[in-house]
Amino acid sequence: MIGLLYWMVVAVLLQHIAKAFDSVSHPKLLHKLHSYDIAGNALAWIKSFLTERKQCTRVGNSVSDYEYLISGVVQGSCLGPLLFVIYINDIAELFNQQCVCKLYADDLKLYMCMNLPSFASDFQYYLDKLTLWSNTWQLNISHKKCSVMQVGSHKTNYALSLASNPLCDVNAVKDLGVLIDRSLKFDNHIRDIVTRACTRANLIHKCFRSRDTSTLVRAYITYVRPLLEYASSVWSPH
Repeated sequence: MIGLLYWMVVAVLLQHIAKAFDSVSHPKLLHKLHSYDIAGNALAWIKSFLTERKQCTRVGNSVSDYEYLISGVVQGSCLGPLLFVIYINDIAELFNQQCVCKLYADDLKLYMCMNLPSFASDFQYYLDKLTLWSNTWQLNISHKKCSVMQVGSHKTNYALSLASNPLCDVNAVKDLGVLIDRSLKFDNHIRDIVTRACTRANLIHKCFRSRDTSTLVRAYITYVRPLLEYASSVWSPH
């Protein structure tokens, strides 16, 4: 039997929304809240929370003029992150089981198994839908922070773009502080955190005049161990 074999490649898009929390349109946010059956006093209270807010910039003792905020959710508030999540919640409806979407705050990841050449055009179709969504809801995509990584032992030459901007095909990317490469091995990540941990341990040794063991151990636990243990369930689950 003679047939064609295409290497299976999992394409991962890592996308970032530019100034996401500051770019949320208040009228469109209120429209989405209403579509989720948030109305009456609750909607009026949120509208009051968002509108007629002013801010200024302070440098030392100098303060700029106050300016009204015409967009964005209030950062540092309990309600701000929730409103942002509600605002981008429907982005997941753009995709299906063929193209999986993962969201974390203003970071978006798309996964798609491209084991046929035609799947590249399918992936581009979803990227175009994402571009249309971002234009509709006025959330600009930070193209310089977007990239594609092909996971697998083989690599294809698919050319993908986002909003007419070619996407850079990378071999490794840092995602939420963890360095991930296309082979899904974490050797580079481990070398990186060990190097940074050694540097910080040496700084503690140089900066602390005290050689009291308990003090140095507390400094190590506070400043060095977090570098080595962060997200260890991802890169060293066993």
